[in-house]
Amino acid sequence: MKERKRKISYIKVVYKIFVTTLFAAPLWIFMDCVAMLLSSVCYAFGTVIKQWLFDTITNVVGGKETYQTLILVTFLVVLFQIGNELLNAVCNFTWSPAMKSIEGKLKQKIHKKISRLPGNYFEDVKVLECIEKANMGADKCYGLYNSVATIILFYIPYFLVIGVYLCKLKPMLTLALAFIFVPLIINLFVRQRIFEKQVDETIPLQREKDYYETEIFSREKLKENRLYGSYSFFKKKFISVNQEFCKKKWKAIKETGIIEFVMRLLTLAGYLGVIILLLLSMMDGSISVGAFAAVFSSITTLISFMNDAIGNHLSTLFDNMGPLKKYLEFFELPEEIEKEDEINWEKEIQVRNVSFTFPGAEKKVIDNISFDIHKGETIAIVGENGAGKSTLVRILSGILLPDKGEVCVDGKNLFDVCPESRFNNTSAVFQKFIKYQMNVRENVSISSDEENDMKLADCLEKSEFSMDDRFVEGYNTMLSKEFDGLDLSGGQWQRLALARGLYRVSKFIILDEPTSAIDPIEEGIMYRKFQELIQNKMGVIVTHRLGSTKMADRILVLREGKLVELGTHTELMEKNGYYAILYREQAKWYQN
Repeated sequence: MKERKRKISYIKVVYKIFVTTLFAAPLWIFMDCVAMLLSSVCYAFGTVIKQWLFDTITNVVGGKETYQTLILVTFLVVLFQIGNELLNAVCNFTWSPAMKSIEGKLKQKIHKKISRLPGNYFEDVKVLECIEKANMGADKCYGLYNSVATIILFYIPYFLVIGVYLCKLKPMLTLALAFIFVPLIINLFVRQRIFEKQVDETIPLQREKDYYETEIFSREKLKENRLYGSYSFFKKKFISVNQEFCKKKWKAIKETGIIEFVMRLLTLAGYLGVIILLLLSMMDGSISVGAFAAVFSSITTLISFMNDAIGNHLSTLFDNMGPLKKYLEFFELPEEIEKEDEINWEKEIQVRNVSFTFPGAEKKVIDNISFDIHKGETIAIVGENGAGKSTLVRILSGILLPDKGEVCVDGKNLFDVCPESRFNNTSAVFQKFIKYQMNVRENVSISSDEENDMKLADCLEKSEFSMDDRFVEGYNTMLSKEFDGLDLSGGQWQRLALARGLYRVSKFIILDEPTSAIDPIEEGIMYRKFQELIQNKMGVIVTHRLGSTKMADRILVLREGKLVELGTHTELMEKNGYYAILYREQAKWYQN
C-alpha cells in the first residue's frame, strides 16, 4: 500500500464521522441532542433566575416586595432546577445505549470493508497497521460525536446566552471572560499536534507489545514456553518494547503538561480579573447586588464549562484526530471490483506465466510459472521449504492476485469474476487450518447454513475422525477448553479440518499439507480416499512426504519459486532430476 499523500482536513473528519454516527443510531442521537440543547438553555437561564431570586431577596429585606413574592419566586427557581436535573438524567440515560449502538454498527462496517479487500493487502504490514488504527478510530467515533454535539448543542448556546446577559450587564465582563478562552485554545492545538505524532510512533510498538503478551499467556504456546524456558525471553522483549512505548507516551504527556501548566496560569489570571471587575462594578453601582451574587455564584460553573468544553471535549476531539483520520483512510482503500461474470469450474484451470512478490520484498516467491489442471485430475505440488508451494496454492484458490500472468478457469480469468463465483466452488484444507472454538457440527458445517447430519457423518467417516465416549453430547460437543469442552490432538484436529473441506460443495479441492500430524500409513489411506472423492473434480495436493505423490496424476516440482519439473512419478524418477534427488533423500529415512 502506497503512503497516502493527500491530507484529510479536520472539518472533513468531523463532518464524516458525525454523519456516520448519526445514521448509526438516529433515534438515540435525536433524544440525546434534544435533551442536551434544552439542558443548555436551562443552565444558561439559571444565572438569570438566580439574579431574579437574589434581587427579590434584597427587595424583601428592603421592604419593597412581600414574602409571598419571595416564596413564589423560590418555588419557580426550585421547579426550574428540577426540570434541569431531569434533562441531565435523560442525557445520562441516552449516553450508554447510543454509544453501544454506534460502536456495534461501526465495527460491522469495518468487518464488511475487510471482507472486500484484496487478499494481497493482508501481506502488507502498512495495511495491517491501517486496519488496527481503523479499529482504534471506530472506538473514538462516539467520542467525536459526543464532543461535537456537546460543544454545539450545549456549550455554544450556554455561552451565547451568558454572553448576551453579561454584555447587557457590563460589556467589559464579556471581554474579560473571552480572554480566558485564549490560553485554553492555544493549549488545545499544541496538544493535538503532539498526540497525533505520538499515535503514529506508538502503533507499531503497540502491535509488537501485544504479540509478546500473546506469546507469554497463550495456552497453545504453554508447552514450548515451559520446555525452552522462553517466558524470560519474551518477558525481556515485552519489557524492552513497553519501555520504549511508555517513553514515547511520557514524552508527549510531559510536553503537553508543561504547556498546559503555563496556559492554566494565564486562565487563572483571567479568572481573578473577572472577580475584581465584578467587585468594582458592584461598588460603583453599575450592577445590582443580585446581579453580583448571580454572576459570582455562576462564575465557577462558567469557568468549569469553559475548561470542560476546551480542555476536555475539544482536546479529546483533537487528540483523537489521528485514529479518526486513519478510520476514514481505511474506508478509502480500494476494494475488489464487483463483477457479474461467473465461472462453472467444469473443464480446466490454466496457469499462465504467473509471478508473485510479497509487499516489501525484492525476490519473487513465484517466478513465471505455467501449467494446467484438467477435470478429474490431481496435481501434487512438492519442493523444499520456501519453494513457494503455499503461495502458489493461495493464488490458485483466488486469495492472492499474481503480480504478472493470469489464472484462467474454463477460459475466464479467475480474478475477473465476482469473489462469490471465485470462491463458491473451491474447498481447501490449509496447512495452518483454524481450530474453531465451537462444537463438532459447527466446525464441520461452517460453510453451509443448512444442517445435514447424514452428510456430516459421512464426511467425518471419510476423514477418519472417530468420536469416543468423551463426546457426550455427540455433534454438539464443544471443542474448546476455554468453554469447558474437549481439546483434540493435532491429528484429530486435522481430520476434522479435512471433514470440513469435504463437507463444502466444490469442484476444485486443495489439500495444503493437511496430514502433517498423521502418521504416513494413515496419510496414505486418507489420500487414497481423497482420490476417490475427487473423481470428476480438479484437485491439488501439497505435501512434504513424496511417497504420497505417486497417487497424483502429475507432480509439479518447485525450486526457489520456479517450476523446474512436471510429470508423473515414474517420468520424474526416470528423468533423474531434482525430484528424484528429493525422493531418494527422503527414502533413506525409511530404509534404515
